[in-house]
Amino acid sequence: MRCSNCGEPIEEGRLFCLNCGQEVQWVPDYDSFGDYMVQEKLKKEKEQAEAAAARKRAAIAAENRRRKKAKKKRMILVSVAGVLVLVAAGLFFKLGMDKKNYNDFDYQIRMADTAFSNHKYEESYKFVERAVSLDDSDVDAKLLLAQVQVKLEKTDQAIKTLQDAIRLEPDNQSAYNQLIKIYMENDQPDEVKNLLDSCDNDDILNKFSAYISKNPVFSLPEGSYDEPKTLSLYSKEDEDQIYYTTDGTDPTSSSNLYTDSIALKEGQTIIKAVTVNKKGITSDIVSKTYTIAYEAPDPPQISPSSGSFTTDMDTNIYIIVPKGCRAYYAFDKKPTIADELYQEDQPVKMLKGTHTFYAILVDEHNKVSSPGSAIYKLTEAK
Repeated sequence: MRCSNCGEPIEEGRLFCLNCGQEVQWVPDYDSFGDYMVQEKLKKEKEQAEAAAARKRAAIAAENRRRKKAKKKRMILVSVAGVLVLVAAGLFFKLGMDKKNYNDFDYQIRMADTAFSNHKYEESYKFVERAVSLDDSDVDAKLLLAQVQVKLEKTDQAIKTLQDAIRLEPDNQSAYNQLIKIYMENDQPDEVKNLLDSCDNDDILNKFSAYISKNPVFSLPEGSYDEPKTLSLYSKEDEDQIYYTTDGTDPTSSSNLYTDSIALKEGQTIIKAVTVNKKGITSDIVSKTYTIAYEAPDPPQISPSSGSFTTDMDTNIYIIVPKGCRAYYAFDKKPTIADELYQEDQPVKMLKGTHTFYAILVDEHNKVSSPGSAIYKLTEAK
C-alpha cells in the first residue's frame, strides 16, 4: 500500500506514513473503547513517525549542509588553485616579457623618452643607458642619453657621449648643437674652436659660422724692408677684437689690444695676432716676421777730387752731405764718429804735403757709410 499523501510505500499494519506522517486508514472508523486504544496507538505511532521524519529531515539537511560546505570548500580550493595558476602564469608571462623588453632596444628607447618627457630623469637614464648598451651605434639614442646626462649634471659624460655621436655621424647638426651649447654654458670657448677646427663638413661650418672667429688681416706681407714701416691689423667683423704680441709669444685676451698701427723697429720683429669674436671664441694665431734692415748711405762725394795743388790755389775741401746725414773726416786715417764733424759752412783746409783725406756719412738711423777719400799734394806757389 502507498501513502495517499506522498505516495511512499507503507508496511502492513502501519497507521502513519513514516515519510510524511499522514494517517493510514486500514479499517473503517467506529466508536468503541477499542477505537480509543487504536487512537492512542495511532497517536503514539504518529509521534514516532513525526520524530523519525524530523530526524530524517535533519539528517538530510545536515547531509545537504555538509555537501554544500564540502562543495564550497572544493570551489574555494579550485578558485585558489586557479588564482595561483593565473598568478604563476602572469608572473611567468611578466618575467618573459621583462626579459624580452630588457633586450628590446625599441622598448627601452620608448620608455626612456616617455620618462624624459615626464621629467623623470633618473628613470629615463636607466632605460636609455640600457638602449645604448644594446645598440652603441644608434646616434639618436646617444643624443637622448646626453640630454638626460645634462639634466642629471653628468656634464663630462654628456660631452663624451656627444663626441661619440659626432664620431659616428660627422654631419649630425643636433650633436654639434648640443655639444656647443654645453661648452658655451660651461665657459669653454676654446673647446668650441677645437671642435669646429676638426670639422671638415661645409654644411656644419656654415650652420655654426657665428662660433667661428675669422683670422686677423695684416696690412704688410712679411719680409725684409730697408725703410721704416708701420703695420695695420684688421678684423673681418666689426665687433671682433684683435690682440697681439711683438716678442714672439702667443697672444691671449690679456695681451696688447690692437687700437692703432704698429711701428716696426729696426731689426727682426715677430708679430703674432689673434681675433676674439663676441662669443669669446678665438681665431687661429697668425704670425708674421718683419726685418727692418736700413742700408748704410753711399760713401760721400768729396770736392775737389784728388790732385796736386799750390798755396795760391783754392785749397778748400768740400763734402757733399745728403739731407738727414752728417759727415765726419780725418787726414791719413779712416774716420769714426769720434773724429771731426764736418760743418757745411766751414770747408776743410788742405794740409801741405801729400795727404789722404777721408770722410764718412752717418744717416738718421746711425748707419755709417764706407769712407770716401781723396789724395791731395799741396806745395808752395813759386
